[in-house]
Amino acid sequence: MKHFRGLNDKEAQQLFHVPPYEFTKETDRKKLGIALGAALYMPGLMPNFSSKLTKQYFQNLTSLFICLEDAISDSELVEAEKNVIQELKLIEQAYAEGTMDKEQHPLLFLRIRSVQQFQELAPKLGSAINLLTGIVFPKCTSHNAMDFLECLDEFNRREYTHLYALPILETKEIIYTETRELELVSLYEVFKKYEEIILTIRVGATDFSSLFSMRRPGNRTIYDLKIITDCLVDIINRFSRHSDDFVISGLVFEYFEQSAGPDAFLSTDSIEAVLWNEVQLDVLNGLHGKTCIHPSQVDMVNAAYVVSKEMYDDAHLIIEKSAENNGVQKSRASNKMNEVKPHYNWAQKILAQAEIYGVLKEHVPTNEFLRYIKSKNV
Repeated sequence: MKHFRGLNDKEAQQLFHVPPYEFTKETDRKKLGIALGAALYMPGLMPNFSSKLTKQYFQNLTSLFICLEDAISDSELVEAEKNVIQELKLIEQAYAEGTMDKEQHPLLFLRIRSVQQFQELAPKLGSAINLLTGIVFPKCTSHNAMDFLECLDEFNRREYTHLYALPILETKEIIYTETRELELVSLYEVFKKYEEIILTIRVGATDFSSLFSMRRPGNRTIYDLKIITDCLVDIINRFSRHSDDFVISGLVFEYFEQSAGPDAFLSTDSIEAVLWNEVQLDVLNGLHGKTCIHPSQVDMVNAAYVVSKEMYDDAHLIIEKSAENNGVQKSRASNKMNEVKPHYNWAQKILAQAEIYGVLKEHVPTNEFLRYIKSKNV
């Protein structure tokens, strides 16, 4: 699995100074958390989703979240569970028979409703559960986090497998100011204990907004909704410190333009332009990847994490020269000063990101790269 695998070798050579490296579910946890990129949600009721993975539309998708929670009505839950079990077993069979290539399909995750549901589904899935990279746990609080993480950790030990946990922070205890600080401190203590199995921490903007009867419009980024960003800042402050190894993902963008052309994101009044702006703000604020609700969002999210040649050169210079000169250095582009001590942590992150998403050639701006990969899906 690697990002932008829809590009052939010639195209990759033309666009990348350093192409994206391959990764698997066995990749180092922190790098894998960064590598998830655009995580596409698919309702568990989706018929024949096993066969849909072979479609060209999903050629650049690296993370698929199969949802049994809010995407499924209560009355359809049993049917959705049966469908998920059947489809995962079909994928397992296809891999065994060699009719599907595991390396060409996205990493699979299952979003559950509760610990009890996981305990009931796991034996029904049998060996097909090993197709999953992780379990997404919604509405995670300090009251239920320990039960979920203990359950998953025990399951991994008992079944000699390794499923990651992906908790979602989206409840009133976190968004309400009077309980937020204590809740985040309590969650941090639990998450720190199980840090090695937590792949990403996700944030539920839709649930947060619902608590205030709000919904952001398609022409505004989530950062314009101040009640959300106020909370998001505290989550980033608590879980994004360099001394820890947590990865926080970007918030869902609820709108899409299914028939938008490859240039739509450059238009000032398009939904895709708002998404492109929001993803760049995600990157700026240290978030990695994003929850997506439509395949058209995937390339836009992942393109924002490709590293520019100038940024790559700065990071390399800082790391390479740190042993002999940890003071100030002029950048190779002669347009900024790189301070080794305060910029060292940033440089490490950029080089890890470059390994996963690649480094563009100097003459290839990010906008042109995105336009090119979008044009291949039209």
